[in-house]
Amino acid sequence: MLFGTYKHCLDTKQRLTLPAKLRIKLANPVYITKGLQADLEIRSKQEFLNWQATVLDSHLNDKELKDFQRLILANTLEIYIDNAGRIKIPKTFIQDSNLEKNVFIFGLGDHLEVWSQSKYDQHKKQALSLVKKINYKLTRGDL
Repeated sequence: MLFGTYKHCLDTKQRLTLPAKLRIKLANPVYITKGLQADLEIRSKQEFLNWQATVLDSHLNDKELKDFQRLILANTLEIYIDNAGRIKIPKTFIQDSNLEKNVFIFGLGDHLEVWSQSKYDQHKKQALSLVKKINYKLTRGDL
């Protein structure tokens, strides 16, 4: 299980050091995908195969699903964690995800997400109000 929030930096060679606690749960190779919300997603090989099966195993004649499959699978790469615990992120992935030097890595159970500092700051403000709403509904039994 991958969890936690970690602040890290991209180095000048477009490499990102994965936190040691997360690295031990990932094995080479890992799969990096351009996310749909200007982020990157990182999965272990097994989790990627599970996720890929889900993406490919539905409504094969549905045009929207086919477009989604093309978008996701065409924007996924197999990469390797080096001996220093770093992954090299392709320049196009950095640009398309609006990543800056400072990034946040989130463990979301079965995968990691990598966000820019500015996206994280914006999300944090919105999430706080959402948490209050959900907590209120939970205490009232509305969920």
